[in-house]
Amino acid sequence: MEVLVVDDEPLVRELIAEELAETGLSVAEASSAEVALARIHDDAAPPTVIITDVNLGTGMDGIALAGEVRRRWPRVCLVVVSGDTSNLERLPPGTYERTYAKPFDPRRLAAEVQILLSRAA
Repeated sequence: MEVLVVDDEPLVRELIAEELAETGLSVAEASSAEVALARIHDDAAPPTVIITDVNLGTGMDGIALAGEVRRRWPRVCLVVVSGDTSNLERLPPGTYERTYAKPFDPRRLAAEVQILLSRAA
C-alpha cells in the first residue's frame, strides 16, 4: 500500500480513497487510529503517505496518530485534514507534511499526494 486513508466518516474516507485509486495508487482505508496502526504494523512495510482526519470518533485522534506514526515510522509522509481549522493549529511542528481544511478538492489532495510520493522515492 502506498497510501493509507484514516477517517471515521465512511463517505469521506471512500471519496478520498477512490480519488487516489483513480490516479493508479495503491490505497488502503482505516476507520480509526487504532485500526490504522494495526494495519501498518501488520504490513511488510508502512505506507509512504498517510492521510488522517483529526477527529476520529472515540479513541486516539489524528493528532496523536500523527505523533505515533512520526515516532515509529519517521519517513512516512503525513497529511492531516480537519473541518475545524483550530485543530490544525494544534499540530506540533514536524509531525506532518501538509494540512487541509475541509471541505477540500479531492483532486488537489490527490495531486499533492503524488508530489509527496515522488519526493519520497
